[in-house]
Amino acid sequence: MTEAAHLPLREVVRRVGALPGVRPRRFVPLLLPMWAVEVVATVREAHAYDVFDRYLTRAVAEAGLSGVGELAVFFGVEPVLVERAARFLEGIGHVRRDAGTITLTALGRRSMADGRRYHLSPGRRLALRFDGGAAEPVPWAHAVHAVWLGEPALTLPDGTVFAPVPARATLAPDAVRHLLSRADVAEFTGPAVPVEIEPSEPRAVWLPVYLVECEDDPLVFGKAVDGPDPYLLQVYRRCAGESDLNLPQCGDRHGP
Repeated sequence: MTEAAHLPLREVVRRVGALPGVRPRRFVPLLLPMWAVEVVATVREAHAYDVFDRYLTRAVAEAGLSGVGELAVFFGVEPVLVERAARFLEGIGHVRRDAGTITLTALGRRSMADGRRYHLSPGRRLALRFDGGAAEPVPWAHAVHAVWLGEPALTLPDGTVFAPVPARATLAPDAVRHLLSRADVAEFTGPAVPVEIEPSEPRAVWLPVYLVECEDDPLVFGKAVDGPDPYLLQVYRRCAGESDLNLPQCGDRHGP
């Protein structure tokens, strides 16, 4: 495979050379093993509240008001304004209206608590990714800004060949659902948080990186971060385990 999918080796050499106190011994192009799971999801997206919608929601939740008339008197506005706002909030699933009574839904209560107007959108296709060292979810910034390969092969135009690293962890059947139960789920899924999913079978993908062996601790360079990437170093170490990998012998290479 020949593809300009990553920084050329000479650029990584230049960046390492600009780091104070770093003494590289060799540069090793690698493909880190990962897992990708395609899902069709209903996602929760956050938007800014319109001012009146937010105060109306708070009045229902905190002041115990539930009728259009009493809410209009409370705010000193025409009932038609309250009616219009209540209809909109009902349409996005924030309130229920039954026999003239307005009550908050679970989505409405969460929106009020977080100060963000959440909206549910069904049918969104997302790709969730997990590392091949410990099957932990990949942070959002790496998922969207990295290069993902469907085959464990990559040769750059300058002749740099990336060697695949063996995976050490398989992905558990409940990995996606466990991810969605985490309080920090948005750090891995981004601003569109899945709340209901239909997952597919995981597939293997690979992430090209440069491992820089140094006189001190090694460094890893990917494409998502402009500089040494502590997260990818952690993934590399998970894949390496307790024993050394059988790395391709690039020698003490300090230049392209």
